[in-house]
Formats: sequence, structure tokens, C-alpha cells
Amino acid sequence: LRARGRLWNGTFLEEFLDVENLELIVRAEVSVTSPRGNVVIKDGVAQVSVSLHLDPGVAVAAVPWWVLPLAALLGLLLLALLVLGLWKVGFFRRAPLPA
Repeated sequence: LRARGRLWNGTFLEEFLDVENLELIVRAEVSVTSPRGNVVIKDGVAQVSVSLHLDPGVAVAAVPWWVLPLAALLGLLLLALLVLGLWKVGFFRRAPLPA
């Protein structure tokens, strides 16, 4: 039985920015239920220790708080200009009803 996993670098850099070394202990347990009882697993528990050495020089670039409201305002302005332009060219006028 083989288990694989991935460690996301950004998660450790965000959560443990002030830590240089981190030990991660992974524990897994396997159990099998058989209707006949002919499958027996002895010591179905495994534990693995993974040592992480974080590089403090690599930092996650945080977005400044003012960028989000500015982007929202610019998006609304762009939407308003698009609607105004479509209204000026007659995009929202109704087609004349047939006689």
C-alpha cells in the first residue's frame, strides 16, 4: 500500500512565516473488514515524520488593502462606461412592433 501527498509551499509560508524549521508528523491507519474474517492486518498503523526547512528569504507577497477597493471601483467605472456607450449607439432600444 502506497500513499502519496503534496505539501503546498504557500501554505507553510503564510502560516509559519516566523518559523525556520517545522516537523510534520503524518499518521495513517488501515483497517479491512472481511465477511469471512480471512484477512488479518497486523500493525495497520504507520507514522512518518517529515522535516521542513523553510527559507525566510522567500516571502509571500501580500496585496495591499487599497488595491481591492480600487480594483472594484475601476471595474464599476468600466462597466458604467460600457453601458453608456451601448446606450448611446442604441443597443437598448426596442425594435418597432410590426403593423
